[in-house]
Amino acid sequence: IFKMKKILILFVLLTSINLSAQDKSYWMCYNFSVDNQTDAKELVAAVDMLMNAEEMAMMPFTVFLFEIEFASSDNNFTHQLCFLAENADYLKGWGQGPGEFAESMYLGKVFESVATPVASVLASPLIFDPAKAGYEYSNVWSIKVTDVPKFASLAAEFIEANSDNFDGTIELHEAISGAESGVTHYMVARSNNLGDWLRGREAVFANPKSQPWFNNSNKYSEFVDSFAGKTIKVYSPE
Repeated sequence: IFKMKKILILFVLLTSINLSAQDKSYWMCYNFSVDNQTDAKELVAAVDMLMNAEEMAMMPFTVFLFEIEFASSDNNFTHQLCFLAENADYLKGWGQGPGEFAESMYLGKVFESVATPVASVLASPLIFDPAKAGYEYSNVWSIKVTDVPKFASLAAEFIEANSDNFDGTIELHEAISGAESGVTHYMVARSNNLGDWLRGREAVFANPKSQPWFNNSNKYSEFVDSFAGKTIKVYSPE
């Protein structure tokens, strides 16, 4: 039974990895930094104005704005703005911008005044439930994977083993372009808040079914860095 369960988990994972282009979703994330809380509030307000403008009513993306709370000196950004597209067709016009209207021009002006771009990353979910992406607190690990099939199989088993054990969601994403040197994948764990996330972490470490992951994942991967923060805005397509 255990062997059959492993085969089923791997089948589900491989099915998700080999989705057709029509079904495969994509992330576009932009990391930037602001110097102080006053500037941050002004920028967040400008983003909010843009996303709620009448001209954005037909926007096809789900948009997340994150505020970084924990990061190394290498991750020198304070915020992350991410766009989630349901499939590649929605990205045919990517890069053209929202157009010129009052709210978009105001955000551009504010951004140039208070923000410093740091990085932009294109990625794609491998193990991910978009309905659970809106949790308030998230931790992101950047990983260099050396054996994708073996790592992905372990990750799928690990996530399944903690699906009822962690109060939140654990995800695996593939880096496509713009990642830091050597980074091929991201793992993300989301929960309601930092306290629940830490309790969930404790439960994951205490779970005997997590041990194959902790004992073997480093054979096929190398941890690069991590950062964590909270979701401060989510904008969904109407």
